[in-house]
Amino acid sequence: MKKPTKKPTTKREPQQRTIDRQAAFLSAFSQSGHVGNSAKKANIHRTQIYEWRNDPAFEELFEHARKQAVSVLEDEAHRRAMVGVDEPVFYKGEVCGAVRKYSDTLLIVLLKANAPEKYRERQEITGANGGPVLIKEVEVRLNGV
Repeated sequence: MKKPTKKPTTKREPQQRTIDRQAAFLSAFSQSGHVGNSAKKANIHRTQIYEWRNDPAFEELFEHARKQAVSVLEDEAHRRAMVGVDEPVFYKGEVCGAVRKYSDTLLIVLLKANAPEKYRERQEITGANGGPVLIKEVEVRLNGV
C-alpha cells in the first residue's frame, strides 16, 4: 500500500498573518477594552496596535471593537450594581456562607450616564460673600490690576 503524500506546506503571506493577528486582537479587545491584555492574547506587542491604528481601515475596526467593549463593561457594571455579587463569608478559616454585595458607586455612575440632566453634578459659582461674579473682579484677580 502506498503512503499518502504530504502536501507541501507554504508559509502564509505576511499580510494574511497580520490580518489574522489583527482579528485575534480585535476579538479579545471587544470583550475587555484592555489593549495590553488583548495584545497578549493575540501574541503581539502592544506597540503594534498603535502602528496599526495609523491605518484608517484598522482604526475603523478598532473603534467598532471599542464600542462593543464599552457595551460589555456597561453590562458588567449593571450586573454588579443591580444584581450584585456573592462574597464568601468565613468562620474559623472555613467558608460558611455568602453575602450578596451591590455597588452603590456603580449605580450612581450608571444614573449619571443615563440621566445626566437629573443626576449630573451641579456647581454654582459665586463672587465675594456669595454675590454675583463681577467681570472687573475677575480681571483684577487675573491681571493684578
